[in-house]
Amino acid sequence: MPDKWCPLSGNGHTPIFCAGVLDSLAVELKATKDFSKLYAGIAILGYIASVPESVNTRAFSHLLTFLGHRYPKIRKASAEQVYLVLLQNGELVTEDKMEKALEIISETCWEGDIEEAKQRRLELHDMAGLETGLLLKIGNGASNRDGEKRPTASDENASYSSLVGSTGF
Repeated sequence: MPDKWCPLSGNGHTPIFCAGVLDSLAVELKATKDFSKLYAGIAILGYIASVPESVNTRAFSHLLTFLGHRYPKIRKASAEQVYLVLLQNGELVTEDKMEKALEIISETCWEGDIEEAKQRRLELHDMAGLETGLLLKIGNGASNRDGEKRPTASDENASYSSLVGSTGF
């Protein structure tokens, strides 16, 4: 009976397969509001971050970005995955910083203030020695290509409230 190919069997194809999955997740999870898709993506990122392959750092970095997500439940789910990943893969954060990283994850109220969550995420990013360039989008709205401000969450909620009010609900 011939051996069947398994992408996560530990053979030489695992990094290639995981990199492809990460590329697909980057596309699928970008700006989605689908909670089931986000939860599944976070679980997959957690798994890939736990495997002893070179792509685990990329998955861990992507997982950390969800700690600053606009939805509190997504921040919390991501924090739970980050905690598990750190327990399973001690190579992502140096041993001398591991206790502090686990403390930040467990003591931060991820369903609370988003600005505090973003600050804690930045600390974890630094502890893992990851590049923080992508995380430094601080402000009330990111600029688009034309230099105009995109609406913030509060603007989005206000426009939604006015829409609901104007339709008579």
